Amino acid sequence: MKETKGAVNVREDGFLTLFYDFFRSLKLTITLLILLASLSIVGTLITQNATRAEYLQRYGIGLYEVLNFFNLFDMYHSWWFSAILLLLVINLITCSVQRLPGIWRQIFRESDSEGLVDSTLKILPYVEKIRDPKSECSESEGVIRSNLKIWFGDPERIETESSITLYSEKGKFSRLGVPITHLSILIILTGGIVGSVYGFKGRVEILKGETVDRILLRARDEEIPKPLDFSVRCDDFKVTYYDLPAKEKHVKEYTSFLSILKNGKEVLKKAVQVNHPLHYEGLAFYQANYGTIHDFTLGVQWRNKKQKATFKVPEGATVPVPNSNDLIRVLQYAPQVHNFGEGVQVVLFEPNQEPRPFWLLKAFPKFDEQRKDDFILSFEGDSPREYTGLSVTKDPGVWVVWIGCGLMIFGLIVSFFFSHQRVWVRISKSPGGEIVLAGSANKNRVGFEKTFGELVEEVRKRSSEPRARR
Repeated sequence: MKETKGAVNVREDGFLTLFYDFFRSLKLTITLLILLASLSIVGTLITQNATRAEYLQRYGIGLYEVLNFFNLFDMYHSWWFSAILLLLVINLITCSVQRLPGIWRQIFRESDSEGLVDSTLKILPYVEKIRDPKSECSESEGVIRSNLKIWFGDPERIETESSITLYSEKGKFSRLGVPITHLSILIILTGGIVGSVYGFKGRVEILKGETVDRILLRARDEEIPKPLDFSVRCDDFKVTYYDLPAKEKHVKEYTSFLSILKNGKEVLKKAVQVNHPLHYEGLAFYQANYGTIHDFTLGVQWRNKKQKATFKVPEGATVPVPNSNDLIRVLQYAPQVHNFGEGVQVVLFEPNQEPRPFWLLKAFPKFDEQRKDDFILSFEGDSPREYTGLSVTKDPGVWVVWIGCGLMIFGLIVSFFFSHQRVWVRISKSPGGEIVLAGSANKNRVGFEKTFGELVEEVRKRSSEPRARR
């Protein structure tokens, strides 16, 4: 029975070891980063959160079904993309857990009570030995201590029966550069996940002079209205064009003048331009586009009556035809229809009949007589109204991401521009003994070698011995 339990424990330990080794693997890190980069390229090539009609027009029904099955139209909110990010988080944590104890020991290691011994000299990359037959030990110690204090910091003194060792170091906290960078990546990923779960992106179109209290959120193939706790009013809208001799106008800038209304009171006014959004209660309103909505005036005249009636049809709306059970909608407006002038294409919805699209021409009010219906429709005119298109976003994780980015810059600066430098100087107590200088640096060894050489030369100046380097 005991042997069986022992075998189970061995299998469990082996499984945990394999599991831990897998997640701390550098190969896993590289694979995940390449995979995320590739998916980001795919997410750039495939338009995200568009309408089903746009996707069908672009990809066709077959390819659309495949891409939609893998959720590639909203990939950054898919379960598999979040799973990849989670794997990267676990990988970074396990790598940091593995390396952090060793780094911590390097930072807070205590000096050897025996000073600089010969066994340590064999593993240190920089070693210099200088004989100093003229100076006393105390005199040498004072000069060397002052030099170490200038270049590396106030040294620690370790005294044994045969020698005195001065130990000095600087930049020991630079070893935390890599863990700080790993932590910054974890914070950035956390901010991205928070923004993905609790944030959203929507849109709203506001006619000049009108007020809205809701926005539209894209969800798969439909747009869902989302109420706001306040109202947004478009006070004015202006478009500025480049002053060019060409006939075609090129837009230089478009600006929306917005007001925020809370409980019926105006609490904020701002001119919104591209890359200059309005922020209020965690929402950001970006200038996305602009356009014109037409209110069309149509006429209707019954064949058995001489009186003609007019009614308005807003663009995109379906309204009833006066004194009938029919409905009508304007499909599109054209400033020129086959050289016949302005016209609108409308569709008529009659009970128990298929919808019938046809054109109405402004210059030919009797053009609709050819339909031979009970009434004749005509296009009387239109009233264009400008609207501003705003992109509305909420991202509660954006400040977390910014904090992570700042921490990453700090970590990279610490990693690349600072190094942990250590110097030992052993001074023999015996008359005519030697002075041994040794040092090491975990980074920027070229710079350390220069500083270490200057320290050696300062010590050598006191000695009459010719230069000898190991």
